[in-house]
Amino acid sequence: MGKSVVVKDFLATAPDDIVSACVNFSGKTTCKNLQDAFEGNLEAKRKTLLGPPGGKKMIFFIDDVNMPQLDRYFSQPPCELLRQTIDSTGFYDTKKLIFKQVKDTRFICACAPPGGGRNAVTPRLFRHFNMVWVPELSDASMKVIFTSILKGFLD
Repeated sequence: MGKSVVVKDFLATAPDDIVSACVNFSGKTTCKNLQDAFEGNLEAKRKTLLGPPGGKKMIFFIDDVNMPQLDRYFSQPPCELLRQTIDSTGFYDTKKLIFKQVKDTRFICACAPPGGGRNAVTPRLFRHFNMVWVPELSDASMKVIFTSILKGFLD
């Protein structure tokens, strides 16, 4: 819970030359959903090149990256598309049968430990990231945090 708030707050205070987009993964997330998020948040510079608006850098925040369901080969296709995009700086458009390069784009991911619908993510994807753990807070700390948040909405 706190990890998403921390990242979104960081992105909200990013310098003017950085734009961001948030993609929330769920058990029903597909590769098409991720490809639509890329194409919807990046500009088409050319037929085969996507990038942020001129002179800016893009940061995609992928929340709950370990939520997509496993396929019959025990992989998570949206995570594999994300990995391919990072590894190859782009992805294959399966409808147009072309490779679309993604320029000036970085990724931040967040997830909770596996279990309860969350799956372990392949090390092939996670090797691209630095890991930061957010410790579990005490009940008293959680009460203070959520009381403050609720007061902000109710005042």
